[in-house]
Amino acid sequence: MRALAVLAALVLLLGGCGDDSGDRFVRPGAPKNSPSGKFVAHAESASEVRVTDRNGGDVFRKSYEYATSSRADGIGVVWLEKKDQLWVLVPGDTSERVEAGPDGVWTAVEAELPGEITRLG
Repeated sequence: MRALAVLAALVLLLGGCGDDSGDRFVRPGAPKNSPSGKFVAHAESASEVRVTDRNGGDVFRKSYEYATSSRADGIGVVWLEKKDQLWVLVPGDTSERVEAGPDGVWTAVEAELPGEITRLG
């Protein structure tokens, strides 16, 4: 339950920030590079997440439309600070860790938020 409270705070933070300085969240029209610089996270809309390689090729894409269809909050999307691991925060639902597996294929797995992400809120 604590993760859901943190998630709600992060979503409020995401919606309430007007100043982008130091903001780590990915937003439509404001993609963010991964810590290694090898990947870029894009928020295609309030419910669509995409990760590309340096050349712009898709390595991951997922719609969270089901989670945002009845809410206007949108989702939160943020990289870990020192690892190419993307976190997708779904309002009122759960969080997903998005990263490449040993085979290089990017997948999303439901996971509890790490402390680094919860401290952002």
